[in-house]
Amino acid sequence: MNWQNIFFGTENFIFLAEIAIRSLIMFFLLFAGLRLTGKRAVKQLSIFELLIIIALGSAAGDPMIYKEVGILYALIVFIIVFLSYWLITKLIEHSEKMETILEGKPFCIIHEGKASKESLKHKELAMDEFFSILRHQHIFHLGQVESAILETSGELSILFYNSPDIKAGLPIWPDYLEKKTKHIKHSGIYACTYCGYTGIINAGEKNICQYCNCNDEWVKAETANREK
Repeated sequence: MNWQNIFFGTENFIFLAEIAIRSLIMFFLLFAGLRLTGKRAVKQLSIFELLIIIALGSAAGDPMIYKEVGILYALIVFIIVFLSYWLITKLIEHSEKMETILEGKPFCIIHEGKASKESLKHKELAMDEFFSILRHQHIFHLGQVESAILETSGELSILFYNSPDIKAGLPIWPDYLEKKTKHIKHSGIYACTYCGYTGIINAGEKNICQYCNCNDEWVKAETANREK
């Protein structure tokens, strides 16, 4: 086992200095290019823009460590990528359809205290992760939420009910969700654990949720006000 080859490869020590210089040059080229986009934070980036950053990162990485790849090659890639970005940005500005294709559109997850019909069609939505975000907003149950929209940036925008308008809703804290049951022992207002739909269920009844039609597990709905 040759430890020198493992750590230093087959190049001599002088190439380490060259790597440092290459890396600095590529870093500043990449930084300058990204500053031209006007973005200040990752949360402001769309999927399209993240794809561009990945492409730039790939183009920038090779000249940093591969001797046979010149910086000029990466610079040409940068120019083409940023020109493409500028062109597509102009198309987005003048075409709503193009904006929807490339940027996506806001996605309603919660409507009037329960999952929206739109969100029920997307089985890939991770409700555990979604509930975690809501808990960070000091939300105890879905009845406190009038609307929750997933923005194209990946952030969640939440519109809360005023205290007098809060409805009975599905509790989203783990300890409460673990109390789900198919067999109702006491009459009351219960929430579907899949979609958040609430309704009165009598003791002994076994119901399939009439809103999502795919769940028969219920948990006692909560009506508490939101703590700020």
